[in-house]
Amino acid sequence: MAQDCWYVYMVRCADDSIYTGMAKDIRKRLKEHLARGSECAKYTRSRPVTSLEALWQVPDGHAARSLEWHIKRLTRKKKLLLIQNPETISTLSQDATPLSPDLNLYL
Repeated sequence: MAQDCWYVYMVRCADDSIYTGMAKDIRKRLKEHLARGSECAKYTRSRPVTSLEALWQVPDGHAARSLEWHIKRLTRKKKLLLIQNPETISTLSQDATPLSPDLNLYL
């Protein structure tokens, strides 16, 4: 994984909800969510993460914040479509590159 890039991700929680976040260090962030300690998001502390559904690499923090903002405003139906077709992220960001959502690759 590149050193200077950021990541935007979507995880599925135990209640079948979808959480969207961003991180500079995706391995560290996913481990925080899975550990459900004080470092994870309040949302995933009460809703255990069950899987990584989608992951995109972006060039910088500004691009990550922008993409996260756009994804969070999508309806659940559109989020599920984005998970099924991660390459369609180009409609929200020209800078995002889809990566494998295999959680084991990042732990």
